[in-house]
Amino acid sequence: MRYHLEIMRLVAIVIAWALALPVAAAASQTATAGRTLNATTQIPDTTYRVIVSQVQDATHILVRFQDGDQAVLAAGRPTMTFAAVHPGDTLMLSTEKGAVLVFKDYGVQSEPAPTSRP
Repeated sequence: MRYHLEIMRLVAIVIAWALALPVAAAASQTATAGRTLNATTQIPDTTYRVIVSQVQDATHILVRFQDGDQAVLAAGRPTMTFAAVHPGDTLMLSTEKGAVLVFKDYGVQSEPAPTSRP
């Protein structure tokens, strides 16, 4: 009878862990999605497809990557302006040290644009 109680206790522990693990995994996944990144330190220098969330001024835009992360990107040259960019536009842009060196505006796309984040 004593062994039966120990087995039942072990089974209860295994069931509790089996139920808790998917909840913990979902919570961890939710916590990492939708972060606001520091453009100069957390975004590698490369080319991205992003969706514009907000045009803050003529030289700063808030963009959203495919994974939900967001970042404020600045114009990398004094002659560059984001004045013709609108929220919802899809951009292909190249960054260096968090600044946009060149971009192309594809306008509003019907589907979220993919991104090639390393």
